[in-house]
Amino acid sequence: MIKLLLKLTGCICLLMALGLSLSGCSNQTLADLQEEETLATTLIAKQSKSKKGKLNFTTHLSGDNEVPAKETKATGQVIVRVSKDESSVYFKLIVANVQTNISGSHFHMAPAGTNGGVVVNLLNASDFTPQTEAPVNGVLAEGTITESNLAGDFAGNPLSDLISAIRAGNIYINVHTDKYGSGELRGQL
Repeated sequence: MIKLLLKLTGCICLLMALGLSLSGCSNQTLADLQEEETLATTLIAKQSKSKKGKLNFTTHLSGDNEVPAKETKATGQVIVRVSKDESSVYFKLIVANVQTNISGSHFHMAPAGTNGGVVVNLLNASDFTPQTEAPVNGVLAEGTITESNLAGDFAGNPLSDLISAIRAGNIYINVHTDKYGSGELRGQL
């Protein structure tokens, strides 16, 4: 994270210096300005590409993130790590204060503020049998997702489709309970 901030700071400083040099020079030709604009665009594109290679993600789960929002004291946290070779996705789902039985937990495909279909069943992908009977506190599910775990619109697709959707912010985690069948907790990756 610090390396990314340093890179972004360096890019911003370079762009500011470029802007100052442009404002102080009136003898530049249109070709010179276009060349400097191309350089700045290239630097920004390189910074954007670095986001595409992001491997670690976290999200906070709450009822407020549900669509529509749910009133609950339950909370949670999800940690997601994409393997360096992008052949698997590790996840750890932790919940607290869930007072009703858990009926499911999934990765869903949709941007924040909208609902979408299931693309991974986290309880089936878990490396252990999750505790789903209330009250639930602690690790609900933990495991590794591969292409064989993809469901819904992603079934039969390469894992890279899921990874791209995570990086684009189009995957959310939902914890469904007996009380809130459509979801009690949600967090956007």
